[in-house]
This record gives sequence, structure tokens and C-alpha cells, in this order.
Amino acid sequence: MPLLTIVPPMPGAERRFKPFVDFVRASGWETEFVRLEWPGGRPDFGSTALFPQVDAQTAGKVVMGFSLGALYSHLGALRARHLILGSISPFFLEDDDEPQRWMVSYRAGNPDTPADVLVGGKEDEQMHRRATAVRDFYRKHTYTVVSDAEHELWHPNYLQAIKSSLDRLMSDPV
Repeated sequence: MPLLTIVPPMPGAERRFKPFVDFVRASGWETEFVRLEWPGGRPDFGSTALFPQVDAQTAGKVVMGFSLGALYSHLGALRARHLILGSISPFFLEDDDEPQRWMVSYRAGNPDTPADVLVGGKEDEQMHRRATAVRDFYRKHTYTVVSDAEHELWHPNYLQAIKSSLDRLMSDPV
């Protein structure tokens, strides 16, 4: 079975992501989580310590992140085989309308990594703006606006969009 490596958005995500893991496994994939040592026990906008941890555990793998997990994947999984970025958080240097953000450009990722970029159709304009910019950053990408979905991985349309990516990757390995 192919392996999907999940980058958690927050500490404790493995427990909260159990229904998602079950869904991915039912789609014919095994899963693993990137193990992160969180500075201060939570995401720290002033620290880039998570990004090398992500890179070290994702080289050559199919990597998926949602929300902050997508941001960590984009900036950290620089040697991944393929990225699935769901509703990437708009907390980059360029997002100057966010008082708390990383002082790292979204352009610090690896544009040569193939990526599927997804965003919920009902998410706000800022989320769409960042998702579009990240989409345009990658040289080889797909882009999906998930109809009727807000910032919610568990939405049936969001799950279906991720399943479409997984099915395509299973039948046409990168």
C-alpha cells in the first residue's frame, strides 16, 4: 500500500485526525504522522524550528497537510515526492494583514515539488488569495476549490477532493 505522511497542524492532531486516517486507509493508503517537537508545546510564529523537522521526515514521500499543517509542509517538506496542501494558512511574510505570522516568504518552499493545492469554496478571500499564490508558486500543480466547504477537513466534499488526489497518485505515481 502507498504511504501518506501527514504533517500535523497542532499538538494532539493524531487523536483528532483518527477519522481522517480511517478515511485515508479506506482509500487504500497507509498513514504516518510527522513527529514534531513543538517549541513551547504549541505553534510559535517566531520560530522556524519545525521546518527542518518536517524536511527530515518527509524526503521522497507523499505529504499532506491541512491548515497550519499545509504551511509546515510547504515550507518544510522541501524534498517530498508530492504535496497535498489543504487550506494553507495565510501566515507568511507577505500576509501583512495578519499580526501574527512567520517572517518567511511563501516563496521559500521548493517550486519543483509537484503539489495539489486545495481551498474550501466558502473560505474567506485571504485564504483564497494565499492558496492561489501558493498554487502559482509550484511549477507542476493541480488546484481545487472545494465546493460548499469552509475551513473544515471533515467536509464530505473536502474528503472527496483529497480522495481524488490520492486515487490519481495511486494510479499515476509521481
